[in-house]
Amino acid sequence: MADEEPVDQKRYLEESCKPKCVKPLLEYQACIKRIHGDESGQKHCTGQYFDYWFCVDKCVAPKLFTKLK
Repeated sequence: MADEEPVDQKRYLEESCKPKCVKPLLEYQACIKRIHGDESGQKHCTGQYFDYWFCVDKCVAPKLFTKLK
């Protein structure tokens, strides 16, 4: 038992929280579709990307910190 690799709880919790963040994910995906084909490289979806992960992290944080040893 002592030789077992610890399981990363954050990844599991992120997967369980992703369904709660559908709106930011849809906004990010819509942005990706909107800028598809932009050859200038000026358009990006960084804001929507970070909004999505902020939602996931906000959901994960309280659950994760109760599991840390």
